[in-house]
Amino acid sequence: MKKANAGAEKNGWRKRYLVPLFFLAVLLIALSYFVFRSAGGCIVYPEAEISLPESTVFFFQKDAEWGTDPLGTAKDTMASSGCLVSAMAAGLDMQAACQGNSFFMTAGELNHVFSEKNVYTEHGAVIWGQVGQAVSGVTCQVPEKVSSGLLDQWLKMGYFPVAKVRVKGTGAYHWVLIIGAEGGRYLCMDPLREEKTPVSLDEFKNRIYAMRVAYFE
Repeated sequence: MKKANAGAEKNGWRKRYLVPLFFLAVLLIALSYFVFRSAGGCIVYPEAEISLPESTVFFFQKDAEWGTDPLGTAKDTMASSGCLVSAMAAGLDMQAACQGNSFFMTAGELNHVFSEKNVYTEHGAVIWGQVGQAVSGVTCQVPEKVSSGLLDQWLKMGYFPVAKVRVKGTGAYHWVLIIGAEGGRYLCMDPLREEKTPVSLDEFKNRIYAMRVAYFE
């Protein structure tokens, strides 16, 4: 009888303590994952209001016209990984329009040029040092650190930088184009959105992991 009581007490202890401990462990693992996904990068806010260009260019990376096109020799396509080249194409087109330059390339056309001129690595990453050789007159800046001051400087000069973010702030890495600043937040052209409207950097928790700019001098 005593053994039966002891066994019941032991089972009761397990239900009372082990189950809550298990759920606590799961919660801690989930929290650690969220913190890890949110770590790094730099939270940025503009130091001034910066008007959007008169004509904003929007490119949807999954557009039927180019969505299935590969990035160079990589297995990745424009639809899956073409956010960066889509953002770059829009930025160069907008700067050219502001300068009265006749340059214009769709996201698909710029990808085609990059593919022909070996601007991509075998994994589909952009080789920044080769962009100027592929597109005449274009220079790139690749700063090591993220800085709102430099973002503002570029925008005021009529350059439109690309920013590496995470989808919804904690998801997969993604590139957007910074096109202005309003209400204390940067505004972006997001190549994953088919709607032709700017989105706030708020949607990416205002956190940038890297920034680049390609521009005509």
